[in-house]
Amino acid sequence: MYPRLGIDIGGTGISAVVMDVDGSVRGRASTGTPAEHGGDAMVAACREVAALATERSGLVPRVAGVGAAGVIDADGVVLAASDSFTGWEGYPLGERLNASLSMPVSVGNDVAAFVLGEQRFGAGRGLENFFGIALGTGVGGGLVLNSGLHTGEHGAAAEIGHIPGFGDRLCTCGRKGHLETIAAGRSISSLYAQATGNSFSTKDVARLAREGDDTAAGLFADAGAGLAKAALMISGILDVSALIIGGGVALAWDLLHPAMAESLRRTPPISGNPVQVLRSELGTDAVAIGASQFADSLL
Repeated sequence: MYPRLGIDIGGTGISAVVMDVDGSVRGRASTGTPAEHGGDAMVAACREVAALATERSGLVPRVAGVGAAGVIDADGVVLAASDSFTGWEGYPLGERLNASLSMPVSVGNDVAAFVLGEQRFGAGRGLENFFGIALGTGVGGGLVLNSGLHTGEHGAAAEIGHIPGFGDRLCTCGRKGHLETIAAGRSISSLYAQATGNSFSTKDVARLAREGDDTAAGLFADAGAGLAKAALMISGILDVSALIIGGGVALAWDLLHPAMAESLRRTPPISGNPVQVLRSELGTDAVAIGASQFADSLL
């Protein structure tokens, strides 16, 4: 085993961690995502945070894993991406990162990395079955069945963010009523601006909610109730009773969890087995830590 590098390419931020041979984070760094400037700018940002995290760790990683937003094929090419990114779809991310970082790189989806990180090092340790939801710029999901990541027939399993039944708002994918329209960070910020005429980041909307802003608090309550509804869907179809929630929006756990808990108390699963809702233990490092484990295939 060698020290390894893990990189998280998200809609608003890019971060890196360096893991030692025991699985502990020894160095970390982050920067904003230059999403509007195309793939080469994204790779340059990855190189920047990788170098800084490596310097801070005092280690020399030999391999890297990257969790990136979008649908990523086995060669590390971005097959599909949201409208948050310019020039991302079709970009040969794996090839460019291999050259830029001067080490073997394995690239996969960021939510799959989140789930893998929580399974090995976080809230999913010891759980054979669980569903992970990452609340970031968008909403993504990942499913662990019988201790393995289940991706489905076409690699699209667990796309809970784009399941309808959550109102009639237009989603970024062009369809209506998806969970992402009420629970994603971008959506919460947008809905607050629509309601008040004031534009704030999701973090600031959470601050306003804590300061007594009823509109802001209501948006997080709606997101929490939506997540509870999603949990019931998952439980009813898969009979999976553990749900792990992470991502930047989950930092407002104090605003999300009460509505989730109350909704699940009022409407328990048909199985009678309560859904265990767990907060990510790895926080904002979850994707990068999980991505570092993609490098298993390179060792």
